[in-house]
Amino acid sequence: MHAHPRSTPSGSLRNLAPLLFTASLLGLGACAAVQAKPVEELDLWDDSAAGVTDKDLAVLCRNAWESELRRRPFEATYLGDPRYNGDVPDLSRNKRAERRGQLLGYVRAANAIPEHRLTSEDLLTRELFVHELERSIALIDLGLEEWSVDPLEGPHMKILSIAQVQPVRSERDRARLVERWQSFPDYIRQTSTNLRNGKKAGKVASRTAVRKVIAQLEALLDVDPFDSPLVEIAMGDGTWVELPPDGSVAAVAHEELGDARRQRELRLVNLHAQDGERLLIGTRLLIPAPDDPLSPTERGKFLYAVLTSVEEELYPAFAGLRDFLAREILTAARSDAAAGLVNLPGGLTDYRTLIEYHTSLPPIECDAQAIHDFGLAEVARIRAEISVLGGREFGQTDVASIQKFLRDSPEMHFQTREQVESKAVEALFAARARMSQYFGRIPRAACEVVRIPSYEEKDTTIAYYREPSADGTRPGRYFINTYRPETRPRYEAEVLAYHEAIPGHHLQLAIAQELTDVPLFRRHSGSTAFVEGWALYTERLCDEMDLYTGDLDRLGVLSFDAWRACRLVVDTGMHAFGWTRQQAIDYLYENTLLARNNVENEVDRYIAWPGQALAYKIGQREFLTLRDEAQAILGPAFSYPEFHDRVLENGAVPLTSLRRVVSRWLAN
Repeated sequence: MHAHPRSTPSGSLRNLAPLLFTASLLGLGACAAVQAKPVEELDLWDDSAAGVTDKDLAVLCRNAWESELRRRPFEATYLGDPRYNGDVPDLSRNKRAERRGQLLGYVRAANAIPEHRLTSEDLLTRELFVHELERSIALIDLGLEEWSVDPLEGPHMKILSIAQVQPVRSERDRARLVERWQSFPDYIRQTSTNLRNGKKAGKVASRTAVRKVIAQLEALLDVDPFDSPLVEIAMGDGTWVELPPDGSVAAVAHEELGDARRQRELRLVNLHAQDGERLLIGTRLLIPAPDDPLSPTERGKFLYAVLTSVEEELYPAFAGLRDFLAREILTAARSDAAAGLVNLPGGLTDYRTLIEYHTSLPPIECDAQAIHDFGLAEVARIRAEISVLGGREFGQTDVASIQKFLRDSPEMHFQTREQVESKAVEALFAARARMSQYFGRIPRAACEVVRIPSYEEKDTTIAYYREPSADGTRPGRYFINTYRPETRPRYEAEVLAYHEAIPGHHLQLAIAQELTDVPLFRRHSGSTAFVEGWALYTERLCDEMDLYTGDLDRLGVLSFDAWRACRLVVDTGMHAFGWTRQQAIDYLYENTLLARNNVENEVDRYIAWPGQALAYKIGQREFLTLRDEAQAILGPAFSYPEFHDRVLENGAVPLTSLRRVVSRWLAN
C-alpha cells in the first residue's frame, strides 16, 4: 500500500506516490556504448500523446513524458523502458532547480494554447497536465530530499527493489545493470549531501525514522555480499559452494560437476577466486545452473563485475550513509514528542501544501482542522458499527472487549507464512469470478500474489501493490507481508486482498494503463486520493458483491475503515496539532483492530510521508458521494458497470476533475 512507488503499503501504492508521470508505481559497461540502439528502443513511446488533437499540446505531452523518464530512470525500468536501465536518479539541488524551470516552462506553454483550439478531451488533458506539473513544482519547492529519512522508500530500499525487476536477458541488459550498480554509491552519497543541507536550514527527519534506517543499513551490511539480492541477480540460478582456505577448485569440480577436469569452467565463472587473499581465508564458488544460457566466460565477467561493485563500492557507501546518519542526523533529529511537521520551521505551511498535493482538493478544502473533525466523526460512526456486528458475531457489544478477543485469540490469526499467502490467492480468485457483474471494462493484465522480500518485511506495512509493466512482460503484483504470521489476522485477509488487487488497485491501475486513447502521462500518473480512495471504496463495494465469507470478515472491513478514519485524526494530530508519536500509536490502537506491530509501523509511515494517509478516506468519500448523486438522478436506470466505467475511463484524475467528469456524464 504505493503510490509508491515501493509503490504504495496497504494501502500505499508503491511507486505511485504520485510524482509526475510515475508508474505506482525502476565488458559490461563499455559494451553498451558501442552497440547500436536496438529496434525495441526506437519510437518506444510513439503513443505518448495518444488522443491529443492539438499539435502544440501533443508536443508538450511527448516532451514532458520523455523528460520524466530520463529524470526517473527507476520508474522507466518498472515501465519496461530499457533506455535508462543503466542510470540512477540525480538528487542534487542543481538538478532539482533545473527541473523546476523546465516544468514551469511546460505549464506556461500549455496555458498559452488558445482555449478555442482545444476539443473537450484536449481541455481535460491540458487541465490534468497542468495540475500534475504544478503539483510537482510544489513538491520541488518543499525540498523533501533535504529533511526526509524514509525507512519505507528511501534510496537503500529503492536500490533493493529495482533489483527485482532489472532485466538481464541480453548482453546489453547486463551491461546496463553493471553501469547502474556502479552508479549506486554516488546516488547514496547524494542522500547524505542533501540531508546535510537540510540540517543547516534547521529541517531534520524524525528520530524514529533515522533509527529505523540505520538499523536497516546495518542489517544490509550484515548480509555477506555473496548472499545479497544485488549479487543474486548475476548468479543465473546457480548456487554457491564453499571453497575452504587453500582449497582445491579441482576437488570442487569433481564433487559438484562430477569431473575434476571441469575446474577450468569453474575458474572462468569465478574470477573472484583468482584473488590470493580470498584463497587464503576461503571463499565461495558459483556452480552454474545446468541450463545457464551464458557461457562460463560470459557468466564469469558478469558475476565478477556485479560482485566487486557491491562488495567494494556499494557496501562502503551503505556504511558511509549509516555512519553519517548516526553521527550527524540522529543527534539533531526530531524527537518522538515532536514528530510532526508543526515542529519544523515553516512546517504548517509545508503540511498544507502536502494536504493539497495528496488529496487533490481545492485549497479551500485543505483545512487540517476540518479534516481532523471529519476523522473523529467517522471513527465514532464506525465504532458503533463494530459494536453491532460484534454483538451479532460474538454476543459482545463492548468495542474494547471485541478488540481484545480478536487480537488475543490465536485462532483469529494465521500460523504459517504459507497460510497467509494461500488466503490471498484464494481471495483474488474469488474476486476475479465476480468482476463482470459490476464492471464493464475488465483489465487484460493479470495479477499475481508475491511475498514481500525478507529485507523489508519487518519494517513495512501489511501489503502493497505494484502495477504491471507497460510492455506487458510483468503482471500486476500484490505483495503480501508474511512476517510473523501469528500477528496477521485472518479476519482482515479478504478485505486486504480486495483493496490491493481486485477490484481495488489492480483493476483501477491496469485499466488506466490500457487506455490507449489518452496520453501516457494520464495512464501512468494521477491523484493519490483517486487511487487510494478507489481502493478503499471497493472494500465496502465487495460486500455488495457478496465477496465476504461472513461477519468475521466484515469486522475486518470495519477495522480497515476505522484505520483509514484514524489516519485523518493522527496525521493531522501530529503534523498540525503537535501530537506525539505515542499519542498517535495509542489512538490508532484504541480505535482499530490492528495488531500493535502494525500500528507502530503505520504511525512511523505517517511521520515519514506527511499528508499521504489523508488521501484514502477523502477519496472514498468522493466516490461514495458521486455514486449517491448518480443513483439519485438516474433512479432505476443506475448501473454499477456504467458508473464504474465512467469514473475509471480517464485515469486517476484529481478529485476536482472527477467531480466535473461525473457531472457532465449525468447532465448528458
